[in-house]
Amino acid sequence: MGQTESSTENFQKQQQQQQHPQKQLIPGLPDEIAMECLVRVPHQFHPTMKLVCQSWRFLIMNPSFYQERRRSGMAEHIVCLVQPVPCSPPSITESSDSDMTELSNRNTTINEEEVDAKSSTARLIQYGLSIYNATHQTWHRMMMRPGGGHVRIPMFCQCVALPAPGKLLLLGGWDPDTLEPVPDVYVLDLIGGVRWGRAAPMSVARSFFACGVVGQSMVYVAGGHDNQKNAMRSAEVYDADADEWRTLPPMADERDECQGLSWEGDYRFWVVSGYSTDSQGRFRSDAECFDPVTGSWSRIEGVWPYPSVSPRGLTTTVTIADKSDNGSHHNQNQYQWWWFLGSPQQHQDNGGVKELDNSKNIIWKAVDHVQLPGGINGTTSLCVNTLGLGPDQYFANTHNQQPQRVFLMSSGGGGGRGTSSSSVTCGECECAGEGTYIFSTKWNHVHTPPAFSGFPYSASCLMV
Repeated sequence: MGQTESSTENFQKQQQQQQHPQKQLIPGLPDEIAMECLVRVPHQFHPTMKLVCQSWRFLIMNPSFYQERRRSGMAEHIVCLVQPVPCSPPSITESSDSDMTELSNRNTTINEEEVDAKSSTARLIQYGLSIYNATHQTWHRMMMRPGGGHVRIPMFCQCVALPAPGKLLLLGGWDPDTLEPVPDVYVLDLIGGVRWGRAAPMSVARSFFACGVVGQSMVYVAGGHDNQKNAMRSAEVYDADADEWRTLPPMADERDECQGLSWEGDYRFWVVSGYSTDSQGRFRSDAECFDPVTGSWSRIEGVWPYPSVSPRGLTTTVTIADKSDNGSHHNQNQYQWWWFLGSPQQHQDNGGVKELDNSKNIIWKAVDHVQLPGGINGTTSLCVNTLGLGPDQYFANTHNQQPQRVFLMSSGGGGGRGTSSSSVTCGECECAGEGTYIFSTKWNHVHTPPAFSGFPYSASCLMV
């Protein structure tokens, strides 16, 4: 109860500082008990909760409320996927948040639109942001409509989550009309409901670049290619709190179709593999690591051993927190990099784990092997992402390691592109194709409606 009281007292203190009248959250109940009740309300009802009274509105808009949801185990795990979707102009249901304030001085607010899966038909193809709520096992889709004009999500844009402020960023990609790289950055704010906005654009238009979140609010981008399809060395970092970009020193080598890596609890940004303009399709085995303390890049050899396979979408990072009380003040977290290969040429080695050992030198070592789900036949592309903590689910059978889960979707989805002749039973129905899975101690199949079966080009996970 101590931490709950702390969260409640923090809310009351901020309420007083902003000169809001202090009233009981629920009349007749102590605020500590009321908080225990309100954190249990599903996120989809938070916009409605804000309309009840001023105290509830202030509470729902306060990040400490979502911190309390995470602390009490009530936060919902959501997976955000940028994927091609069938578009049906009729039967569009628009759900707009009443509070459409600007996210920053330069941001413009964009209304929310949700498209029901049942109303989608395979007529036109556009790109949308699909949301899978792993807690409630539901799917829905969001589109962007600023001021009545439809803004289509860029093709191949990068999707990254900022867990602490509860925001999702869509960066770069291709303009869906001109097919040219764009510098645009969109922000989806999930605190207090759903609000879209524009953030400061990148200084350089790019696509197929490396991207990663370091700390709570720093987003790094590097490499990719420009509008002439030339591989790039440039890099920059976005401060989400200040809504500002800063140019970084360039990498030593050009890296198109490279993969960005970062870990919770670590301060560095990694750019793995990729290829130069003159060697398209031949993926490098090395990586470059940016250290913000020294402001410089360093090269690490032998990180990606598959020259004909891109690491993009096939890999995810996992931080296993050491909760043991060993009296040491040093960070004992394990930084692991999981990869899954769907290529037949890697049939005998279609999944594995490497662990970063930085006690003396920055080196990688293989520590485990992961078998793909039985429904994956090894002929399609994969998209994997760390889903987050799950109750009583562990990567290792040791009491001092935090539980983690991994989300995986194949290009077969739930019956769309890349279907196979077999079917996989997901508990509710039989889904044709290879499907979607969540891994804890074993692979569990996820029911994916046909409207959400398009292969995701980028994905990210967070808790709200």
